[in-house]
Amino acid sequence: MKLTILAALAASLTVGTLSAQTIDQASRRWDAGKLAWDEFLGESKSDTTINRFAYNVKLGRATEKIGNTTYIYSKFTPYFDQTESWTHPRFKNDAMLQYNQIMFDMLELYARRATIDFNRESGEYSDEQIRSFYKRQFDKQVHELDEASRRGTDADQLPFFATGVALDLERTHFNPAAVVEDQPIDYFGEFYAGVNGHFPISDYYNQSIGFNLGFGVGRKRHLWSIDMSLGFSGKAKADFDTRNGWIYENEHLNVYQVYATYAYCAARNKKYQSFPFVGLGASGITHPLGDRDLKDPEKDGFSVCAGMMFDIFLIRRITIHPNWGSLADATYQAIRIRPYFSLTQFNHLGWTPAINLSISYNWGGMSWSRKNYRSEEVKSTIHEY
Repeated sequence: MKLTILAALAASLTVGTLSAQTIDQASRRWDAGKLAWDEFLGESKSDTTINRFAYNVKLGRATEKIGNTTYIYSKFTPYFDQTESWTHPRFKNDAMLQYNQIMFDMLELYARRATIDFNRESGEYSDEQIRSFYKRQFDKQVHELDEASRRGTDADQLPFFATGVALDLERTHFNPAAVVEDQPIDYFGEFYAGVNGHFPISDYYNQSIGFNLGFGVGRKRHLWSIDMSLGFSGKAKADFDTRNGWIYENEHLNVYQVYATYAYCAARNKKYQSFPFVGLGASGITHPLGDRDLKDPEKDGFSVCAGMMFDIFLIRRITIHPNWGSLADATYQAIRIRPYFSLTQFNHLGWTPAINLSISYNWGGMSWSRKNYRSEEVKSTIHEY
């Protein structure tokens, strides 16, 4: 008779959902620590069931900071439902508690795998398909645990499962950087503002310091920009004429430059990006307004430039979009260092070379196209549903 009762009791129930439902205060996450008996708040409602492990898995947004980058992505998070979980009083022992902990560990493992595949899958599978697939995987492994441990009553079998799932957890982590960092950028844009130094090699005027600003749009590795600068602190080194009058030695000058540039991204990673560039435009020398009663003198001419741009990323914020049109998008802030050489043709002054250096603050954004995403390195572990 005693054996018959034990056989009837030797059954356990694992119930749960993988959903986006609201998690109540009586549910707690896996990373809150090991399970304890005082967390099983439910009441036994069956004489034929010795254990009930209830859970929920919520799909939400997670934020993770790695270096200078904050990643935002979708994450499956498992919760142990305390109010719906219970164990028959006769079976509340260390082995049964370990049995429940192993199931919770398995749930965390499959939630991590679901997170990896949901973010890395190229929009081919919905969250419902991902949830359904890993719910079946979890149920299958729990069944194997039940068969081997006689639903937690055979303590000798539990360490084998505990060690196996612990090793799997140790090597299963979602790295959001792996989704985007090595993928080609589809579109990007930027605006920058800062200071510019203009150092001409000329017998007629000297260096000037002023402000610099510009904006650009890009596709893949190509960037087209408009760059403008105005220097205020120049001085004439000799008398020279302009179309509106003369500029005399030691008089103050303003020097402006406007270029349309093309740049190619030679290198880009989490810390910096670099662009060699060339440009066409105009450069001019003007007399500061108010210095004289005469009409403002001006001398301008055709100008070309070439140089390098180096962006040092300070802050990046990347959002990964499962099942969206784009794989991910990002905003960033960077310090731009821009040394370049310019050559300007001034009437009567000839070609005037100059060395220039601008340092500016750069605000930008970029997006990764989903159609460019698939690669062998990040191929999903899901092959069939």
